[in-house]
Amino acid sequence: MTDESTEQKRQKIIDSFEREQRYFEKVFEENAERLNIATKANNLAGIDQARKNMGEASEILGDLVKGKNEALSELQAAENAAQAVTEETLSQDTAPSVNEEPKEKQEKSEEEDYYYGYGM
Repeated sequence: MTDESTEQKRQKIIDSFEREQRYFEKVFEENAERLNIATKANNLAGIDQARKNMGEASEILGDLVKGKNEALSELQAAENAAQAVTEETLSQDTAPSVNEEPKEKQEKSEEEDYYYGYGM
């Protein structure tokens, strides 16, 4: 497993989805041009095919946006979970030292009592 920061992982996700998004945007634009040409030529089969291709490209673009948002949400959830584990570990590490402090004070108090003659 690589040691990438969350920001680097987030950027990789965005870059990957944007590459695919650019491809399907170009497909959509090309088919919009084909639709325009077929409409001018009154080519019904060309019109239907261009519309079908544009619809598919549009659907894929919507899925890409949804997939990118889900991937980013999963990354954020994983980061939040890792942060929570880190904070829990830190709080557990500091908890014993907090509990030990009163014990140390009590031992010092007992020593002082002994030296001052209160402990006999």
